[in-house]
This record gives sequence, C-alpha cells and structure tokens, in this order.
Amino acid sequence: MFEPPASGWSPPRVQRTSLYLHVPFCRNCCPYCPYTKVPYDADLVPRYTRAALAETDLWAETVGAAAVTSVYVGGGTPTLALDAVAEVLGRVRERFDLEGDVCIETNPADISAETIAGLHECGVSLVSLGVQSFRPESLHVIGRRYAPDVAERALEALAGGGFASVNADIMFALPGQTTDDVIADLEHAASLGADQLTTYPLFTFPYTSVGEYLHLRGVKMPDLTVRHEQYSAISAWCEANGFERVSVWGFKRGGVPRYSSVTRDGYIGIGPGSGSHLPDGFVLNTFDLEAWEESLEHGRSPIALRMPFEAHMDGWWWLYWRFYDTRIPMAGLDEALGGDAPKARRWLAAATAAGLVRRVNGSAELTDAGAFWLHLAQNHFALSYVNTLWTAARREPWPAQVSI
Repeated sequence: MFEPPASGWSPPRVQRTSLYLHVPFCRNCCPYCPYTKVPYDADLVPRYTRAALAETDLWAETVGAAAVTSVYVGGGTPTLALDAVAEVLGRVRERFDLEGDVCIETNPADISAETIAGLHECGVSLVSLGVQSFRPESLHVIGRRYAPDVAERALEALAGGGFASVNADIMFALPGQTTDDVIADLEHAASLGADQLTTYPLFTFPYTSVGEYLHLRGVKMPDLTVRHEQYSAISAWCEANGFERVSVWGFKRGGVPRYSSVTRDGYIGIGPGSGSHLPDGFVLNTFDLEAWEESLEHGRSPIALRMPFEAHMDGWWWLYWRFYDTRIPMAGLDEALGGDAPKARRWLAAATAAGLVRRVNGSAELTDAGAFWLHLAQNHFALSYVNTLWTAARREPWPAQVSI
C-alpha cells in the first residue's frame, strides 16, 4: 500500500547509497515509454535545474553525507540538458562522497562530438544508447523518427569515444519482427563496437500511447511461442559470440564494467517521478514536473507516496535483484534474509529440480529456461503492479492512496 508520508516522517540516515537523477525532457516522446517526460523546451531547463539542486541539498540534509556508490542518469533524454546534469552532479560531489561510476542514457538523434565531450566533462564513464533496432519498419512501430544510419553513427561514435563501457539497447518481439531481424540487430550493434547488449521486449503499458497505437491499428503482438524463440536465439547468439549473460536482459563481452540501470539495493532519487529505496521503505516523487518544482521552491519534499517496508522485506528485495542478475550467491542468503533464508533455499531447490536453476561455484545460477520464465514474471510485474502505481501517479500529482 502506497500512501502520502505520515506527518513527521523523515528519510532515515544512510551510510552508503546509489543515486538516480531523472531528466524529463524529450525532443520526441516515444509512444511506448512509461516514464515521466515532457516535450523539450530550453526555457524549462533553468527552473528544473534549480529544483534538482534544491532536492540534492534536501537529501544531503536528511540522509547525511553518504558514500554514493553509483549514479544513474535517466529520462527522458538527459543529453538535452547536459549543463543541468553537470550542475547537479557537481552538487552531488559537494554534498556526498561520490566514489562510483556515473552512468547515463542517450538517444541516437542527440549524439555528436559536442555531446560526447560534454559527457566526459560530467564525469560519465558508462553510456547506454537506445538503439532499439536498425530496421526502419521496427523504428516506425515504436515511434522513432530517425533513419537507421543515425543510430549506426551514434553507436560508432560512442564506442570510439573513450568510455569505459558502451551498452546498446535492442528490442525484440516487436510486431512484424522476425528472429532473423533480431539477430541481425545484435550482429550490427556488436560490429559497431557495443560492449554490452541489453535486449528487452515491448512493454505495452495501457496508459502509454503505444498501447492505444497498437489497439487502434489492430497490430498483433508476437505470441509466447515467438517470444520464447527470439529470447532463446538471443541467448544462443550471445553465448556463441563472446557475450556473457550478466542479467535477465543483458550480455557483455570482455572485462569492461557492467552497465545496469536497476540493480541497486538502495538509492535516492532526484527529479519528477523518481523513486528512492530507503532502509525503511520505498518512496516516490510526484510525477508532475510543475508540482515537483513548486514543492522544492517552497522548501518542501516532493515525495508523494511511501510504502513502508517490514524488516524482512529488504532481504526479499535483495533476492529479487540477485535473480535479475541471474546469480544468487548462496553464502549471502543468511545475512540478507535471516530467518527467511530456509524458505528461499526450498524455493531454489524446487527451481533446481525443475531445471530453472543450477549450482555453479557456490552460486545458484538461472539456466536459459529459468531466465526466460523470470523475464515473463518481470513482464507481468511491470504490467500489473508498476502499471497500477504509475497510472495513479500520472493521473494526479498527489494521490491519496494506491493499492498494489
């Protein structure tokens, strides 16, 4: 149950955390994207920047000068407001002990030599490019308004741009997309220098315009058989071409650092619609840009909703993300889950018997079959629980209650 924070509640102090910065501006708002976004207007950036700086200060005052183990900058399209990103990251370095990598999402249409220089000035070391596909037909289905050669040039530029790791997002199970099409996209991304490939299907959240787009045009989504065929083909191609699985969706080659947008056990969020995972629960900022800015201008927290955690829930959260990693270190179960560890071991034993998990060097690792079924479970989670929460948060700036 998510409700507004109780009167007098304040975020607890933390020693270590990660940090997420949400930049909501988009030049072209993709119809399948469920995240908080507004059309880019340069006049909107200064007010956003002031509010983001104020929220950074507010977090520092409440949780303390914690060690920040990683920063993830997402959106939106963060590269549209790189000066704002630089200012906020500068404030983060002033108020916290930033000791980890800075990761950022990018869009093919916004990559240039100037952008790459700006990313380095921000201290970015890990970059992800939202390629999605090199096929004109697939780009049209998901509302991308650039030709494939734009993505090709962008990926090649980033791969040669001096970053520690470059990830390429590739979508599969798109309407009209064949398995050969997906493999061709992977091959092309690898040939252009991608260190990591993150593959994921189209999440058709009902409240996104892509859901309406598909419904109005009668476009048929691939069924479970096609999705399984494409997911299995992706896994096989990656294994055969030197890309090691690092998550349910991701594969990387070589010794480069892993790029990940989500596998952080604790984090604080800055920006409209951003969430924070704190020791005592999960909180969510208002999704409304103007309401978020107005709150911070008046010295108020922009947190709209909070779900307290029972003491044992934090351990299950840890286990959830280890499943996402596809590797569960068995030695860590007792520390993370305490009295619930025997229950987790029984589940893992059952999954092993079903061929979904295998034991490797002290870890329980998902098999390809296990990774596929977890991918389906996460798809269900996103379309059920996340959809319920975000629908309510998008409907009004300060929801009274959201049951999930």
